[in-house]
Amino acid sequence: MSTVTRWLRSINYSTGFSAKYLEQMRLKVLNMDYNEKKCVLLLDEVSIMKTLEYNKILDEIEGFEDLGDMGRTEKLGSHALVIMVRGLYKNWKLPLSYFFTGSGVKGDTLVEIVKNCVKKIVDIGLLPTCIVCDQGTQNRRMFSLLGASQNNPSTEICGKKLFLIYDMPHLIKSLRNNLLSGDFKIGNKVVSINDIKKTYEIDSQSKTARAMTKITPTHLSPNPFQKMSCKLAIQLLSNSVSAAIKTCVATGQLKSNTALHTSEFINVINNMFDSANSKNLYDRNPNRRPLSPKNSIVFENLKKAQALFKEAVKVCHKTKKISTPPCFIGIIWTTTAILELYEQEKVDMQIYRPNKDNFLMTNRLTQDILENLFSVIRQKNGYNRNPTARTFRCCFGHICTYSLMKCLTTCCNNCESDDDEFITVEVLKDVPVENLILSENGELSNENYVHETTDSDNSSKSNEGIYEVDLSLETCSITYFSGYLAKKCFDKFNCANCNLIKPNEHLADKKELLIIHKVFDHVQQSQGLKAPSDELTQIVTICLNIFKNTFPKIKSSKQILKQLLHKAERQINNHFLVLQNSL
Repeated sequence: MSTVTRWLRSINYSTGFSAKYLEQMRLKVLNMDYNEKKCVLLLDEVSIMKTLEYNKILDEIEGFEDLGDMGRTEKLGSHALVIMVRGLYKNWKLPLSYFFTGSGVKGDTLVEIVKNCVKKIVDIGLLPTCIVCDQGTQNRRMFSLLGASQNNPSTEICGKKLFLIYDMPHLIKSLRNNLLSGDFKIGNKVVSINDIKKTYEIDSQSKTARAMTKITPTHLSPNPFQKMSCKLAIQLLSNSVSAAIKTCVATGQLKSNTALHTSEFINVINNMFDSANSKNLYDRNPNRRPLSPKNSIVFENLKKAQALFKEAVKVCHKTKKISTPPCFIGIIWTTTAILELYEQEKVDMQIYRPNKDNFLMTNRLTQDILENLFSVIRQKNGYNRNPTARTFRCCFGHICTYSLMKCLTTCCNNCESDDDEFITVEVLKDVPVENLILSENGELSNENYVHETTDSDNSSKSNEGIYEVDLSLETCSITYFSGYLAKKCFDKFNCANCNLIKPNEHLADKKELLIIHKVFDHVQQSQGLKAPSDELTQIVTICLNIFKNTFPKIKSSKQILKQLLHKAERQINNHFLVLQNSL
């Protein structure tokens, strides 16, 4: 093993294409099946340090702009363009090549590089199906020069029809950044970042339980570096934020004519991203399942987002100028390309696997593996955000060597069935969520909607303000958290007669608004979170209030948990004793 490793490291992993490395890749491809050879070509840039280092072995100074066979210049290299290939159906990936650039590769040069890459991987026996990159200006220029458009996002290279796809997480990031600087107008509807900010302000005032637990000021006011984070953007445009906005409107805390439009828009984006990021064949969330004839909801999510952005425009906050941001076109472009790629693969794979339904994992059409590669390179020899050209070359060579030593394919599929229950609440049986109508003042109105008055709705409070009856986002968050605890206990102990959940299994209390709005349409009544009983909600409220009022006083003392438990037990007993005496 060590001898083979040393031999592989003797390969010169410099910029451009290494003939010896490509030959080793060809030998591995020889053992692949037809569907294993189907692959995706990915490319992205990473920043490197501008510095010059003399390499005695290569007898050259590293750090200049170097495009391999296309030549070197006297510009200092500031970026590394990396190209990888990964399996479309099988779980394998291999670095292909890299290039050092001074100020980014121009679109014309990038076209030549991509065509050369396609030719190389076709020569070694792989079957490229698409090219994936972010929506940088040079990449958009490359797609344009290749003759593609949002209505026809494909091109032909070396006799292969290749679909050109923008990375979906980067599109979501660009969408968030545009929303920070302007409102989105879709027909007669307006989507505004102010609705999210106002909801966050309401939620941040909660002293006990919160609805938007992952959202921080960084999400709403990111600095230039944080604006590059796809994670922050995806968390902001999520189902939890959408549900919190709807709940604030229903409780009357958020009075905005655009709030429900913003919530609906976020929900569409959330579903679109889930459908464009499927990893498991039997995911608990149908939105995250692969493209397949059995998963019609995935097609609906992509087409709904596609139709939405065809009529969407941006209105700038400062200039009031109306424009169509590139990310709007990018989403239309990418959803179209994904759907057309699936249709082509469905026809092609029928020859290889006749009479079998084909499926496509859309996560394999993202740049995740490139981001992980960059993370590995940065962490080589200690954390180094901007490696030098020499360090980058060495790290790239080590990764290539490891990739060749590692078995490229396995006997197992790249996905597993997942039969776990989806942790959410049951949909209303007698009163469907879609039948609940919000009035102008944010109240729920429906003929079958009944607010059941319980003892907890009276002003029964202990000396710590045990139970809040005012309808607010905080009250709804406590109820949601109580339902989560009830579900955990129910799954663990599986009691026949559980006092933690409501026996009728209906959601008919206004305090359950957050639960209602966070319910996914696909969740059936026998699954997910159960509606918490009033007694459990009261207990949780007592515990949260005790923690809020007591923890700051005892956080520096010993036996913190014991003190909190003792106080909670005493107040819970006193509370229910008062209720019993009042009856």
